[in-house]
Amino acid sequence: MDYTEKDFGKILKGNALKMRRLMLKSGTTCMRVYDRNLERFPVTVDLYGPYARITDYSEDGLDEDTERVCCDIVSRMLYIQADHVVYHRRPKRVGKEQHTLQGEESLEVKVTENDLVFTVDLTKRIDTGLFLDHSETRMMVGQMSSGCRVLNLFSYTGSFSVYAARGGAESVESVDLSSTYTAWAQKNLADNGYIQAIYPCIAADAWHYVVEAWEKGFEYDLIIFDPPSFSNSRKMDHDFDVQRDYLRWMKVLNALLAKDGKLVFSTNLGTFRMETQAIRGFDIVEITAQVAAPGFTRRLGTARTWLLTKQRDVRITAADLRTVGTRAGRDRDEESLEERMKKVDKKQEEMKEEDVIATEVVAEETAEAAAVVEETVQEEPTVIAEESIEDAEEVSEVEEEDLAEQDEADFEEDDEEELDEDDEDDLDEDAPSAEANEVEDDLLTLRWEDDDIAPIGEASQKEASSEERPRRDRDDRGHGRDDRRPSYGDRGERRGSGDRADRPSYGDRGERRGSGDRA
Repeated sequence: MDYTEKDFGKILKGNALKMRRLMLKSGTTCMRVYDRNLERFPVTVDLYGPYARITDYSEDGLDEDTERVCCDIVSRMLYIQADHVVYHRRPKRVGKEQHTLQGEESLEVKVTENDLVFTVDLTKRIDTGLFLDHSETRMMVGQMSSGCRVLNLFSYTGSFSVYAARGGAESVESVDLSSTYTAWAQKNLADNGYIQAIYPCIAADAWHYVVEAWEKGFEYDLIIFDPPSFSNSRKMDHDFDVQRDYLRWMKVLNALLAKDGKLVFSTNLGTFRMETQAIRGFDIVEITAQVAAPGFTRRLGTARTWLLTKQRDVRITAADLRTVGTRAGRDRDEESLEERMKKVDKKQEEMKEEDVIATEVVAEETAEAAAVVEETVQEEPTVIAEESIEDAEEVSEVEEEDLAEQDEADFEEDDEEELDEDDEDDLDEDAPSAEANEVEDDLLTLRWEDDDIAPIGEASQKEASSEERPRRDRDDRGHGRDDRRPSYGDRGERRGSGDRADRPSYGDRGERRGSGDRA
């Protein structure tokens, strides 16, 4: 056992001895003996007759070993049987969340407080049915109730009503929306000898009840207003928020109180702010310290209490009677709007995620397409290069053909020039007779040898070979000369340049008479 466990045991034992002395004097069998005094053990320990109830207030709950140690120390230090130690974890309420049932089975125990009998449930619910921190406030209500018409709003299990009844109240009306708690209150009253006819318990909406009571002109001398911090029961027309609604309630309750009537207002909301300047018609006194219950050492989570005494009437308008419901509806609409906005934000986030996924898919497709294009581009140069080589070869062949055709054309032009020179020579032979003697004289000096005749034979051979050469269709290449003169292939059809009627051609020159054979 470490030192914190020893300290926990010492605190329990010391408080139990002190509280038992008080309990024996006051006829009380229920009280708090440990109130989250050590960080190692953030729990409360309450005695309910022969039972001890441990309530765990830690964020995540105690681990199994710590829970076991805690229960063992409580059992030994308080002299409680181990099977009578009830361990209960109180879940933290988030926002305006409502507490739900904690168990299916009930462990009901009868306890006494100042000699009054109350029934508590130690297992089924968050709260047992008797708030121990209100023990002194209940005593005060009992002392103030003599001869009073008492109205107990949000009566819960009717413990205030029981004290008021014992205090000599003329009448006690207990109003709570829950039929379960209404029946519980009736049982507590009946267990203490107070019959239903004089002390009615009414299951109704407290707001509707006070409005109807005001409309009917009812008056009360003492009103107990101990509402929950928040309630959103489906039986209500609108939710209840003590911080939001308490000022409006004060105006209506002022109208229900008789002159010098008193209002006991209490709340367990730790963040509650009481705006005394905004409350009209009352003398307000906070009495939290005067009614602090023994054993409650922590301020956080305990009740704050005010005693309001009516000084004057406050005018109530129809708008005041509608304000609570209207504002509650507006707040509910705002909450609905927040929920809708959250849904819209969630949907937008989902759409953004879808857009991101789509963008990633498009990027992947783009990358794949780029890779394909890159491969295609890498292949295309090879194809283009091959096509370029083939084109170059075709161009080379065309150029060679063109060169061959050009050579043939040049060759034809040379032949034509030679033929033109022959024609010019033939034309020179037609010179005037005045020059005949000179020509004949020149001819006398010429010596005709075989070498001089050879070119004539070669020319005739060329002409023959040209006739045998196959004709080429030059028109397909656009080189035909039909508009000008016969092509090279048709040259064989031309008559010899020397085929004239007046004299023999150059080829027949051998048949000519000698230049000296003159008449």
